[in-house]
Formats: sequence, structure tokens, C-alpha cells
Amino acid sequence: MTSLLDGYDRSRIALWLAAIALGFVLAFVIYAYVGTFVLGLFVYYITRPIHRRIADRIPTASLAAAVSLSVVALPIILLIAYTVYVGAFQLAAVAESADLQPVLDALQPFIGETNAGTDPQAILASLIDDPGAFLSGGAASALGEAAVPLLGYLGAFGNALIQLFVVLALAFYLLRDDHKLAAWFRAELAGETTPTCIYLETVDRNLKTIFFGNILNAFAVAVLASVSYIALNLFAPDAVVIPSPALVGLLTGAGSLVPVIGMKIVYIPVALVLAIEAVLANPALLWFPAAFVVVSLVIVDTIPDLVLRPYVSGRDLHTGSVMIAYIIGPLLFGWYGLFLGPLLLVLIVHFARILLPELVRGEVVTASASAGNPFDPDDDIDAREPEPVDPDVDAPARDRPPPDVDVGHPRPRA
Repeated sequence: MTSLLDGYDRSRIALWLAAIALGFVLAFVIYAYVGTFVLGLFVYYITRPIHRRIADRIPTASLAAAVSLSVVALPIILLIAYTVYVGAFQLAAVAESADLQPVLDALQPFIGETNAGTDPQAILASLIDDPGAFLSGGAASALGEAAVPLLGYLGAFGNALIQLFVVLALAFYLLRDDHKLAAWFRAELAGETTPTCIYLETVDRNLKTIFFGNILNAFAVAVLASVSYIALNLFAPDAVVIPSPALVGLLTGAGSLVPVIGMKIVYIPVALVLAIEAVLANPALLWFPAAFVVVSLVIVDTIPDLVLRPYVSGRDLHTGSVMIAYIIGPLLFGWYGLFLGPLLLVLIVHFARILLPELVRGEVVTASASAGNPFDPDDDIDAREPEPVDPDVDAPARDRPPPDVDVGHPRPRA
């Protein structure tokens, strides 16, 4: 009795099993950090057009990749840092104007009878002179309780820094060595004109359009927000105005790139500051912070997500499909769904165009797309428009009148 493995090198079975096991390990790592990897791909694609322009003018590939990342990422990081600084400064100003004596009275039992008051230098001197008396007042337990959330924040901050490093490292090495990786894949695995190679090249071109469109969307949001806030300031009362509306608009555009929160990281703190100013000046002026929130939510936040982002992010894809990918992605996967949703859309659409028709028909898979793209508004697919509905012709048989009956003038009974 012959076996299916007759004539097959059985030693290759172990190698294939090892390859499958390593593939599962790689898939698990990507699954565990899918947000980090997808964000790294996003940074790579938004940086690649700039990198291609300056790579010929910089002597080394590593330096070109580093400069490209700095040109794209550094301005955004500086804008976000400036936003945090302004928010912290305004929060400190509000804290100084508020009455903090009840808070100090609540902390007094934990300080103990040190006669140090609340002056930090006096507290430090008391700790050095008589640490036993200082700690006997319960300060040690208070510090321990305060250290628990602090350590949690430090852990989250450290984890964010590590993931940010992985994102930048992934984008850096893809920018530097993407051509080598593509050449190795063509030479060793797929070939130059195979269906798999053509499919991946098409996906690569489309991802560059979609991901780079996010930056264009950020610029569009910045312009729209700046114009809206400057116009809104024309109707602002003297006691409550938007501070530096053009700068707030630019920061809002940069905030649109922040996962999960988006541009709300900018206009919600500004709205809170405006509300506090209105309450302190005249509660009747609260209409202006409310108008600011409505303009920010409807004009600045909603319109770009529903209109501008699909147009600038996917010119060769159906507007509705791109919009649905941007909406469903974050709802289904979380913050990284903003990038994973369009990625899955591109993979599915081009698989259906290039590979699926031949697979369904049982034909030889070719490198050319035999099917049109129903999600491409410029693809002329031979599809007849539906004919107008004739109520007499298209009605069910039981609802049709007899052929010899005049509907308008029924025959008299005999």
C-alpha cells in the first residue's frame, strides 16, 4: 500500500513543523502588542514620503531615517508637550486663586506636631532634626498610601515609554531597510510578478495613501479649527475669550492624531477654563463656553471624521467604506482600531480584486486584477442602473387587475 509521503523527504516535515511553530510564536507576539505594531506601521507610512525625498541628500541610511522621524514626529511631540505645559500652568493658576486651606487642614494630622507648618523647607528641617517625631504623626503611612498610585502612574508612564520606543524602532528599521526586505521577499519567496507580490505591492501603495492622509487630515482640522475659533472670538464677550485662537486651532489639529481622546485633549480643557472664567465674571456668560463646545464638537470634531478624513485618506476607495473603517475600527478594537480598521479594509478589498475571483472560479491565479474594484469611485464597472419601477408591471400577480378590466372605469354589472 502506497503512502502519501512516498518520495517525500521526511526530514522536511520537522522543518515545516518548526516553521509553523515559529509562525505561531510570531503571531502571538504581534497579537499581544498589536496596537504597538499597527502604530509603528502608521508612523512608517506617514514618514516614508518625506524619507524618500531626503534620503538622496543624506549620506547614510540610518541618519536619513532618524532625520525623517524627527521631521514628522518631533513637531507633533513638541505641540503635545506645549499643550500639557499650558494646561498645567492654567491649572496652577486656578489652584492659586482657590482657597486651599481646607486641604491643608486635612493634611495637618498626617504631619504631626512638628511645628513645621506647611512650609516644605520647615518640614524637611523637622524630618532631619527629629525623624522619629515626624514619622510618629502618621506621615509614613500617608506617604505609603500616596506612593501606591504614584507607582502605578510611574509604571504606566514607563510602559508607554517602552511602547513608544518600540514604535519608533519599528518605523526606523522599516524606513532604513524596507527595500532590502522587499527585495528578499521577491527573490526568495514570491517572485517579481507573482500574484502574491502584486497583491502586497498594491496594498503597500494604498496604505501609504490612507495613512499619510491622517497627517493631511490633521492639517485640515487645524485650519478648520483656527478659522472657527477666530470667527467665534468675534462674538465673544470681553470677559471670556478664546486665548490665542489660532494656536488653539493648531493644537487641536495635532490633537486629532492622539489615540482614543483625539482633539478632545485640547478643546475640553479650553472649554473648562472658559467656563470657570464665565462663572467668576458673570454666570450669564456661560453661553459662550457652551457655544465653544458646540462648535468644537460639531464643526471641528464631527465634520472632519465624517467628511474630510475619508476624502483625504482613501482617494481610490469608496468614501463610505473608509468612513465605516474609521468608525468601526476604534469601536471594535480600541484606540489602535483607528489604524487597524483601514489596514483590514485595504487587505480585504485588494484580496477580493486580485486573488478571490480566480479562486472562486477555479482558474489559475494571475497577477492582474480580473475583477473591478466596486469600492473605487473611478472604476468603471459594467453595471446597469436599475430600471424605473412600473407599479402595474412589477406588482404581484394577485394584485394585478384582469387584462380586460379598465381600472379607471370598471364595467357595470350585468
